[in-house]
Amino acid sequence: MEQPSFQVWVRVLFAAVGVFGAVFALSGLLIALPKPAVGGTCGPGTASEAPIVAALDPVSIGAGKEPPASDTKNYYNWWAFVGECQASADGTVLAALAILVVSAGIAFLGPRFVLRRSARRRGDSPARSG
Repeated sequence: MEQPSFQVWVRVLFAAVGVFGAVFALSGLLIALPKPAVGGTCGPGTASEAPIVAALDPVSIGAGKEPPASDTKNYYNWWAFVGECQASADGTVLAALAILVVSAGIAFLGPRFVLRRSARRRGDSPARSG
């Protein structure tokens, strides 16, 4: 039985790292948002919702009805609550997207870079000029 080559191991390793990163990023989109500092939860019920839900549907943030602007204290507290929940959701979604892009880059470009570098060291590069 023939042992897998170096190229196969490199591709499998980078694919595994890429899949791990993608799963990590996607799980970050599904875990509930943290509670805001002003109190309450970032969700329509008693628990916070997932960042992807809050980012795609900002109205779903359970802040209740917007108070009238004449009630300045409650009005600003309401906006602070909504703003904190939305900022948390947006930041989490952007971080997950960045992790997903980096993971895809590692999975697809990593083996190409390592294998090309390995071929140059061995002198197997077909485009040798001299």
